[in-house]
Amino acid sequence: MVSHHQITEHKHGEMDIRHQQATFAGFIKTSIWVSVLTIFILVFMALANA
Repeated sequence: MVSHHQITEHKHGEMDIRHQQATFAGFIKTSIWVSVLTIFILVFMALANA
């Protein structure tokens, strides 16, 4: 059976990962903002109900 993928030699450290790093940094930044906003909303709700 013939493979549909070309087999290449993997060379460690040669892949350009700038896009993956930028995406991960954006994910972390967004996660932090969502967490802070959620905590702020919960504190506001607790104080408004008191």
